[in-house]
Amino acid sequence: MKIVLLGGSGYVGKGIIQTLNTHPDIHLVSMSRHGGTAAQKEEWPNVNWVSVDLYNSETWRKEIIDADWIVDLIGVLFAKNYNEYYQKTVAPVMNIIKFIEKEKLAAKFLFVSANYAPIGMKNYLKAKLVLERELKERLGIKTVIVYPGLIYHKERPSVYIIGKSLKILTRLKIFNRFITPLRPISRGKFASEIENVIVGKDSYLTKRNIGS
Repeated sequence: MKIVLLGGSGYVGKGIIQTLNTHPDIHLVSMSRHGGTAAQKEEWPNVNWVSVDLYNSETWRKEIIDADWIVDLIGVLFAKNYNEYYQKTVAPVMNIIKFIEKEKLAAKFLFVSANYAPIGMKNYLKAKLVLERELKERLGIKTVIVYPGLIYHKERPSVYIIGKSLKILTRLKIFNRFITPLRPISRGKFASEIENVIVGKDSYLTKRNIGS
């Protein structure tokens, strides 16, 4: 099984690679602008690290044509306005989506959307929703969408502290309804849920949960 990770060398992608790389029948391809660091290539030599320009199909088309899964991890958490979110989250990926549609490729597309947008991040969610709509209209049943919240790991100490704190507070009934939409999840757990989707198992992340 060939899995192409768009943005695989990033913070979230590294967790997914660590999990999926344990499967001997899975061939991983990580696509990013820089193609992966020397440390990443040394740690995961079985991964095909590819430097791409998503606006130039010649840099990525041969890897996409025979892929079984495309996993979209591209995007930014903070941007100045909706236009910046669109240019960094939606526009680059649309080239691959249109290519899959035009060539009628068999690849399934797994999009990492968002469960909820807290105050001040409405444009972040708006861009995610635009890409959700495009995927459903263009690729239909080949689209799988997951809806995580804050993905935390010790690699980013401040995010880790916030994520762990929120996770603890969800156990308290008084806070649960307010924190549930934020859906904090560790990077390792998130990678396991992506693994579930890839191998055909159920994942709770395939449904939004905005609480009561």
